[in-house]
Amino acid sequence: MRILTVVVILAAALWGGWWFIGSRAETRAVKAFFAAETAQGRTATYSSLGVEGFPNRFDLTVNDVALGDPAAGVTWRAPFAQVLALSYNPYHYIAALPHRQELQTPAGTFTLTSTKMEASVKFAAGLSFALREFIAVVQDPGLASSLGWSVKAQSLRLAARRLPSRKTAQEIGLEADQITPDAALKARLDPAGALPAAASQAYLDAEAGFDAPINRHIGRKPPHLTDLTVKDAHLSWGPMRLSLHGKLTVDASGRANGTLDIKAKDWRTLVPMAEGLGLIQPAQAPTLTNMLTELSKGSANPDEVEIPISLAQGWMSIGPLPLGPAPLLR
Repeated sequence: MRILTVVVILAAALWGGWWFIGSRAETRAVKAFFAAETAQGRTATYSSLGVEGFPNRFDLTVNDVALGDPAAGVTWRAPFAQVLALSYNPYHYIAALPHRQELQTPAGTFTLTSTKMEASVKFAAGLSFALREFIAVVQDPGLASSLGWSVKAQSLRLAARRLPSRKTAQEIGLEADQITPDAALKARLDPAGALPAAASQAYLDAEAGFDAPINRHIGRKPPHLTDLTVKDAHLSWGPMRLSLHGKLTVDASGRANGTLDIKAKDWRTLVPMAEGLGLIQPAQAPTLTNMLTELSKGSANPDEVEIPISLAQGWMSIGPLPLGPAPLLR
């Protein structure tokens, strides 16, 4: 019995020592990260940080955190950020974010709200900590713009998983339910008032390829998107259903090249929506409507149309009709 007691006490002492060593190492690593970001000219500030959870958890809390890139005009701020991990599993982390956050961009300032925002992050074993799996769940997400519009949803789920056959590619999934724009945004997207107050679902199933793996070296060598395969993307909003699939590559300037095939049900609501989002100019709306009318004549249902979009040399077009610059993906 005495030997067993000694063994238990020794094991407890070693385990407690491991926690103190690990917590100090985590604290030093986080402080070094903020210092390195600041030295590179990026925004990286906090008011305080600490690690709790003795003896089985490393619960890191960083208060009044701000991260950003002044050159790009992007800064994220939050009253706190938490990263939680079991002390015996250094490759699985749980992140928790506050109910209110702020994101400053060249397009305006956005306020992010939620009743719950958590993510599970798993890394592959090894010193590089390559991303293996990411799952985020957000309850009652909301997004409000400084330009005077807002949108909310019932829930949002985002997941990414490294493809076993391609170490620099991620399988990406997104699903949002009951997406409700405010009156101002609804009027822009649906000026005729033909759609209900909320879209029932937005969904994405895609694969994204990068020129480097996503790992702990991301600060020194950010991975750049090289290709994007959209297996299935759709938006269901009342009688309208918009679905999309296709494959894009990214050229040296960062512009998308390739083809996207869009299938639209109740397509007449699509043109004013594209105009309201700024995807087309008002002067292009009549021409696009006439073109979609012609395309729909080849469909068994005149309310349905298939739209092939070509992206090449920095431009998007439907047949001979130019829609505008191709999206910048890098």
